[in-house]
Amino acid sequence: MTDKHISRSLERHVMATRPHTWEVMLREIESMAGPYIVEGEPAPHGAGAVLHLVLDPARPPFVETVLSSEPPWRRAYKVEGDTGLDMCHGTFVIRDDGPECHLIWGVVIDPDPGPEGLVFLDLAVEVTDRFLDHVMVAAES
Repeated sequence: MTDKHISRSLERHVMATRPHTWEVMLREIESMAGPYIVEGEPAPHGAGAVLHLVLDPARPPFVETVLSSEPPWRRAYKVEGDTGLDMCHGTFVIRDDGPECHLIWGVVIDPDPGPEGLVFLDLAVEVTDRFLDHVMVAAES
C-alpha cells in the first residue's frame, strides 16, 4: 500500500481580473524573494527560474525552482533545501470569474514527513497565507 502525500491549500477571491492578478502575483513574488538567481524560459518567470527564499536570516535560503509557468493561470514550483522533506511541490492557480478571479495555492509534500518537515509545512502555509492576502490587496487597489 502506498502512503498518500500530504497536501494543504488556500484560496482568495480577488476583485480583479485574472491577467491583472497574475501580473501582480509575479511582481510580488520577485519583490518579496529578490531577483531571480536564474531566469526561466521565457525570462524571467518561466520554467527553470530559480529564486532564493530567505525565511530566516540565520539559515541558508530555500531554493525555489519553477517547474512550469502557464500565464495567466498556473505556476508550479518545487522547494529544496533544509526543509526536512524529500519533496515539496507548490502550485499557484488563478481561476477566471469574469471581472473577478480566484487565487488558489496548493502544496504537496512527502507522505510521511518527520517533525522538521511538518514545521516547514506549517511555515509554508503561514507565509503563503500572508502572501495571498498581500497579492489580493495589491490586485484590488
